[in-house]
Amino acid sequence: MFNTPIFLITFNRPDHVRQVLKEIRKQQPAQLFVCQDGAREGNENDRVKCQEVRDVITELVDWPCELHTLYQEKNLGCGPGPAAGITWFFEHVEMGIILEDDAVPHLDFFEYASTLLEKYKDDESVRAIGSMNVDTKTWGDGSYYFSMMNRNLCAWATWRRAWQAFDLRLMNISKCRMQRVLREYGCNAIEREYWCDRLAEIQKDGCCGASWDMQFFMSIWLSGGKGIIPNVNISSNIGTVGEATHQMAAGNIIDNIPTHPILPLVHPSTTTIQCEADRQFHYRYFEPGKDKWPWWLICYNILNRRVKKCLGIKGPIRNRKS
Repeated sequence: MFNTPIFLITFNRPDHVRQVLKEIRKQQPAQLFVCQDGAREGNENDRVKCQEVRDVITELVDWPCELHTLYQEKNLGCGPGPAAGITWFFEHVEMGIILEDDAVPHLDFFEYASTLLEKYKDDESVRAIGSMNVDTKTWGDGSYYFSMMNRNLCAWATWRRAWQAFDLRLMNISKCRMQRVLREYGCNAIEREYWCDRLAEIQKDGCCGASWDMQFFMSIWLSGGKGIIPNVNISSNIGTVGEATHQMAAGNIIDNIPTHPILPLVHPSTTTIQCEADRQFHYRYFEPGKDKWPWWLICYNILNRRVKKCLGIKGPIRNRKS
């Protein structure tokens, strides 16, 4: 029996849920929480698939456990839906593992997450435990290292204390404050501008946006926290193409990465953030290639984006016809 609570986020992909639940089933957690967003209005396929997901859960959860379900009647969306589910999860538990229905974890992931949840439960600076690794080298001297972000929140773990700082809308956070916080983390001008743009998009969308993970990253930074990244990949994201609501191009660096064993764990000798690891990930995933730009092109790009935002112009200014 596995004693760390597990929370599974689902929607309308029964085949994905089956794959992930089979891995959970091997652990036989004492407590399993499942949430599901409601079918989109007027979408008959959603209604059918959502019911199929519930049928898979009924079929595969066949071990003695506390099964808690939160099945929404209405569709809340890709941002508010998971966020509401995680909030509900932490109304019942102090810490736990969170899996989305497109994240197939390696067998070692569960012990890794459970061990680190216990080890760092009283360290307020540690806010999340990740599972994805696309790095081209090993960082530090342990099985994992510390990062300013959790990379990809599909298979991860955290504590109630960390989630309590989460804010879906971030309406009270100014660009100046975000710039200052990011500078303290060692981010350069390109990186700071990128994340300030994301903050502006979140604030414009309000609570109706399609993201919640970026808001969680930002809540970590605003509270001076950090996350944990394994030095090998221990979860595979199977949902970036096909039926995913947010489809990405095939070949994305987080798409179906092979997983590897991580046990026995070797704890690193330092909890210092590996800034260079974060920087390399940023320019591979968020803004590919921009780290190779000359300084003048960086300045032009930042100025161009700021002027466009002020004038409400879409697309490059030089291509706009009057």
